[in-house]
Amino acid sequence: MRTRVSLVRGLSKILLVLLVAGPLAGSPASIHYFLGCPSPGWQAVFRTFSLAQVEDPTNADIYVICPGNDAKAPPDGWLRNGRLLVLEGDSPVARSLGFVSSEGAATEVRNVRDLRNPGLLIVWEQPLSLRPTALPAGAQVLAEDRWSRAPLVASFRKEQGTALWLASGPGESGFQRFPYLANALLDAGFVPPLRTRGLWAFFDSAYRHRVDLPFLARRWRDYGIGALHVSAWQHWERDPARDAWLRALIAACHQHGILVYAWFELPHVSERFWADHPECREKTALGQDAQLDWRKLINLSDPVCAARVRQQAGAVLTAFDWDGANLAELYYESLHGPANPARFTPMNATVRREFQAESGFDPAELFRTGSPGHQSVNPEGLRQFLAFRRERIASLHAEWLRFVEETARTGGKPLHVVVTQIDDRFDTSVRDNLAADSHAILQLMHQYPFTFLVEDPATIWNLGPGRYTEIARAYAPLTPYPSRIAIDINIFPRYQEVYPTKQQTGMELYRLVNAAARAFPHVALYFEHSLSPQDLPLLAASAAPETHLRREGAAVVVESAQPVGLRWSGAARVNGRAWAARENDTLWLPAGRHRVEPADQDPDFLLRHTSAKIRQVRGSGGVMELHYESPSRAIARFNLMPERVWVDGEAYSTEVWKAPDSYYLMLPPGEHLVRVEAAGEAVPTH
Repeated sequence: MRTRVSLVRGLSKILLVLLVAGPLAGSPASIHYFLGCPSPGWQAVFRTFSLAQVEDPTNADIYVICPGNDAKAPPDGWLRNGRLLVLEGDSPVARSLGFVSSEGAATEVRNVRDLRNPGLLIVWEQPLSLRPTALPAGAQVLAEDRWSRAPLVASFRKEQGTALWLASGPGESGFQRFPYLANALLDAGFVPPLRTRGLWAFFDSAYRHRVDLPFLARRWRDYGIGALHVSAWQHWERDPARDAWLRALIAACHQHGILVYAWFELPHVSERFWADHPECREKTALGQDAQLDWRKLINLSDPVCAARVRQQAGAVLTAFDWDGANLAELYYESLHGPANPARFTPMNATVRREFQAESGFDPAELFRTGSPGHQSVNPEGLRQFLAFRRERIASLHAEWLRFVEETARTGGKPLHVVVTQIDDRFDTSVRDNLAADSHAILQLMHQYPFTFLVEDPATIWNLGPGRYTEIARAYAPLTPYPSRIAIDINIFPRYQEVYPTKQQTGMELYRLVNAAARAFPHVALYFEHSLSPQDLPLLAASAAPETHLRREGAAVVVESAQPVGLRWSGAARVNGRAWAARENDTLWLPAGRHRVEPADQDPDFLLRHTSAKIRQVRGSGGVMELHYESPSRAIARFNLMPERVWVDGEAYSTEVWKAPDSYYLMLPPGEHLVRVEAAGEAVPTH
């Protein structure tokens, strides 16, 4: 169940400058780390960004010194190479650099003030007794005890490199103590070796009308957003100014390789539809209009009302250049189920007649106090009506999937459909309370090629990153199409008692996104406006699939089960061939094992990026062959203007658009082999 709130975010402050290993020609800045002692927390931090642990510190880019008198210093000359030295607590190495623990009384620390986001309430679940530590002259405090102002995290730049000191470790999960530890690394020049551009994000245009759309689209692209699901109900009724704004949004997204989906929230339609058609309003069990939270529910069981909704939905789908549609949260209220008649739906006249004809009694009797049909004395009748509701929701999904398919066919443009439904595997009460039966909806995959987006329910937001592996295991047996199941992460303040922050941020958010990306082919974020500015720069890195990296001289060996972006400076050869899928500092690699090494120069014709899953890319001169797969139509961006295109050996007619840094075109959904010949006109690299 979605919540819509007004959020105000401050600007992040750059507080830490860290020197990391100067990369070999072309290779990523950091791949390997060394731990001076066992530390699950540090392992969690580094593995989130696919860094590999090594046993030989001479091969490490990051060296963690653990507390104690037996802590070993890195080999001579190690720090002078510009690598990062992390100091945890008190040790001879820390003292040698000027981080000297006091002999005075210890202070209990639980409330932390991070100077990156001073207003954020950071509370440790378990307080620590820590002695104050004197810092070397010139050290910069990054986090402190909120009450005593004793330093807890500080950086110290020396001529030969930089040390990062922490009063304690990051915690067993990597985020219990210092949420913005990974962000500090990034701000200073640490470049995670991998990234993706496959995240989805929900977008409510009510929060973003006064924005620079090209700037926003470029930012989404840089932060790994590959598809935007836009609130269609905000554009239900036609208005020239709002229509023009939406078209500009879609065009800006397409220029940057971002797909755009029409996000529906049925049975909510729009504020105007609710006002204009009171006869179509859904009813609660108390006979009241079903205005529940921000959603104003419409009776989709009434044939006349449903026809009006479909007519206007078809107009929304055909009037704009959508790439897909998201049928989200099509269920009945409420979270408390029949225990709360004031929110329980559907109780419109159409449903009541249909159920009475089937079962022999009016379901309204279940909620009439003193009635012989009341749910307290008629539990079997209640079970019948709850089953009827679930069946109706499954039928509504079939109706709307058929409607979108027919609309797309009539309009002559393919639309990839996503069905977003709240999880009912972990909290099974959802099935009766909301009539959300994921198993029944998943059976429709046999007829309709949609992607099922599991909405992460609020009841389990406190369970940590491991829940996504369990959710994936729970859904895999329900359908023969596991590649069509995705996960939706809700980023909001949680109602449970959670630590160290109420809303997922920093390292906790990165670990959640990373775990979800390793368990599902697509990860959606609800919603883009609820993300803190501090969290945006590392999203693309945290969402990269599980990948194994290692250096072999000047080369890097990459092994990944999914396509991935490898940070790389300059031209490259992949498996001995000049590689044509490169955008600035990123090589886009297919799944599999690849050996990447520096090259003298790029091919003339470059694939800057594609929204599709790359199978293979080969380029020579002004000709490129691209083997790809995509459930939606695919955006492909090039450095040269495409002149002729063939798809599976047949000439393909498509419009070519010019963006500020590329030329782009649309390719058909499915798996295809494409040949593109360039006209020769280039767009400069930025």
